[in-house]
Amino acid sequence: MKTLTLILTFIIITTFSHATPTLITQFQPQMNQSSMLNQTHQQNETKHSGSCNYMVNIKTSCNSPSYTKDEISLLFADAHDSQVYVPRLDDPDSGTFEQCTTNELEILGPCIKKICKLYLFRNGTDGWIPETVTAYDYDNPPVKFYYNVDIPKDAGYGYNYCDKA
Repeated sequence: MKTLTLILTFIIITTFSHATPTLITQFQPQMNQSSMLNQTHQQNETKHSGSCNYMVNIKTSCNSPSYTKDEISLLFADAHDSQVYVPRLDDPDSGTFEQCTTNELEILGPCIKKICKLYLFRNGTDGWIPETVTAYDYDNPPVKFYYNVDIPKDAGYGYNYCDKA
């Protein structure tokens, strides 16, 4: 019985650790795009006035260019397709997304349920490469998305870990 339990546990872990990335070639966000972004080093996860705070940590790969002028955008969502879209995360003058760094971003947006989808969008010619993105919401454990690939130009690239119920 223990052997069967171990085999099933291994199969489940293997299945979820090899989620297939999704490429979005045309994206039409279905939410108010006035989400605000504040770059801070605080994790303040509280609900207020229908808006919620989210923390997103983006680790840039050491294989990425030393700095980037690419425009980086982010979308995360829950299993019910409620979305938070941030049209511009980058700021080339501040050193955001430099090679081998982790940027901690606080995002204020509409409240959604458990984050299970995350897509990155890149526009530019530098070829920025994210390594990982960890998303924290106000009610659930953090979700980590593994990239370490060149995000296609003018397209979204990401993962959908939501249950297909």
